[in-house]
Amino acid sequence: MKTREQILELASLREFDLVIIGGGVVGAGIAQDAACRGLSVIVIDKDDFASGTSSRTTKLIHGGLRYLEQLHFKLTSELCRERALLESLAPHLIRDFSFVLPLSKGHPFFQLKASLGLTLYDLLSFTAGQSQRHKRISRKEVLESAPALEDSQIIGGLRFHDAITDDARLVLEVIKSACASGAHAINYMEATGFGIENHRINRVECRDRYSGRKVVFRCKACINATGVWSDGVTRLLDKRWGNRVLPSKGVHIVVPQSAFETNTALFLPAPGKRYVFVVPWQRALMIGPTDTLYKDDINNPMANADEVDYLLTVVNSYNGQRRLNRSDVTATWAGLRPLAGHGEPALRQADREGLAVKNGNAAPTVTGNISREHEIFDGPGGMIGVVGGKLTNYRIMANQVLERVFELFPQLAAVDAKISRTKRMMLGGWLDKQDFLTSTAQISTKARKLSIEPATIDHLTASYGKDALAVLDIIEKEPTLNERICPDFPPIMAEIPYCVNKEMAVSLEDLLARRIRLAQLHHRQCLEAAPKVTQLMQQLLGWDDTRVAAELSALQYSVGMLPWQQDAVLQ
Repeated sequence: MKTREQILELASLREFDLVIIGGGVVGAGIAQDAACRGLSVIVIDKDDFASGTSSRTTKLIHGGLRYLEQLHFKLTSELCRERALLESLAPHLIRDFSFVLPLSKGHPFFQLKASLGLTLYDLLSFTAGQSQRHKRISRKEVLESAPALEDSQIIGGLRFHDAITDDARLVLEVIKSACASGAHAINYMEATGFGIENHRINRVECRDRYSGRKVVFRCKACINATGVWSDGVTRLLDKRWGNRVLPSKGVHIVVPQSAFETNTALFLPAPGKRYVFVVPWQRALMIGPTDTLYKDDINNPMANADEVDYLLTVVNSYNGQRRLNRSDVTATWAGLRPLAGHGEPALRQADREGLAVKNGNAAPTVTGNISREHEIFDGPGGMIGVVGGKLTNYRIMANQVLERVFELFPQLAAVDAKISRTKRMMLGGWLDKQDFLTSTAQISTKARKLSIEPATIDHLTASYGKDALAVLDIIEKEPTLNERICPDFPPIMAEIPYCVNKEMAVSLEDLLARRIRLAQLHHRQCLEAAPKVTQLMQQLLGWDDTRVAAELSALQYSVGMLPWQQDAVLQ
């Protein structure tokens, strides 16, 4: 990736084929696909890459098993195919994972329905090239896999397979792949207006939130891939634009692995035809999500106490003697799904069809009945927008958006531009599967020579792919950076200069919330480590003391600590 200064210098000298607004997984995917077709592309985001929904998911690359209940067969089939492909394109980052659905006494109809659903899921996965099939497992096997479960209620279980990833790192890998194909990407660049010529957008006017200056990107076409912000961006062109996006809030909590003993991920049925995942992730346990309508400020959604209690209650309904409570929660986060809801009509339908999930005084309307299908729309000035979709099918959305681009802008549809190549483009810097095997062996050998602990070696490879070698080069030059950032997690200080110099991390939150996921794992340890991280970033970026104080304060606010956690104060 080029530096911000290099990109801004280039931008003033050229016209881009595409300006893509939105640096989440959808915008990143469109940039990658367009760049590999030979189009000139720049992708911008008003915050950091993946700072919105794309860093706040359940971290799953999956076929959407629960969508079968809604009869979304086409969507599930599509997701199964993409899951199989992405596992091969990013073998370091997307990995097969085993899930167990516990079966309880007194629910014979549910057992039959779950078995039939998983059989259909197997069929859709098999047609996508995957051979892992679900199987019925005994009560003993369930309890051996998840000793924390209440043994008196369990009569058996169903084991099936999906895949897990690090969502923010996936977005960064797609952006880096796009840049390797000639695209440009810049964060903290907010679209504030547009220029129109012959009824078409010919420039995007921006404010650089990093420097405060105005920037103009000239273009032939513009893509709106801003998710829950897409209606607001479109209204910069037409104030009469209505709401097409229905935000759905998904909250997750994290607890230590010691708080709930399980050797596998769990898929737990919950009230209101919902399901809650319990997933081992990054040496912790991730629990979630909720799924409720959201009508508040979309810029910084946070978990509230009722939502945390709801997730704890679901898990405790399956738990044995050791009950989870608020004090077990080390981190929370909330993301907003940009459901293609067609505004107020869908909101009214959701209110009619939604089921109340009662917890204390809260009874949010569940949005599980609303489709997760994506939608591509034509906006004013020739703007092309896309909303909805999943982390898993970003490539398909990108291809469909570009097909629409070529329909509206045939001058961009050169012969070489009509075929997507992303199906063969590995993520993580690997050339092919053999290069992945050879390079990971090199990374492991070099890391052991530098006395890096095994957990950190695994973390570096999973996070940075082949670029883990670049992180090791930093340790080779400065051995003191082979130090953990937080005591209970494997990330090390050497990652900080790499992320600042090579991945455009310009704030403390960029680093600890998205490049390195500590803010989503343990609020207290993250905040306690922040001063030493800030000190190194100060040296790298030339911050003054005022900027240091502002960065520490912004991190404290962004992690969204709940009242019982707020005794962790930055010094």
